[in-house]
Amino acid sequence: MTPEEVRAIAFGKPRFGRRGYNEDEVDAFLDLIAEALAGRNILTPDDIHYVEFTIMPVGMRSYDQAQVDLFLDEAEAALVALRNPRPAVVEEERPQGPRKWFGRS
Repeated sequence: MTPEEVRAIAFGKPRFGRRGYNEDEVDAFLDLIAEALAGRNILTPDDIHYVEFTIMPVGMRSYDQAQVDLFLDEAEAALVALRNPRPAVVEEERPQGPRKWFGRS
């Protein structure tokens, strides 16, 4: 996940009769995630995991909660991967030449 992908994300509106997350709060937090992925702030995976947004009344400007939550799970995983990269796999050097059979003759 890149900062550009975070900035380009577009969430849908909640289904009719459902409440959603405050758009301004979510947008501001997405800016923090993008900056963290770019290495420009100290946002942690826990900050993403435990963030809470205001749930807006029906009919107010809001984002679908399930879409936002799914994206936050992905962003949390991306930040974990960025902060804790897996070590490179080093292949064992194998001797060149013919294989030898060490069994019984």
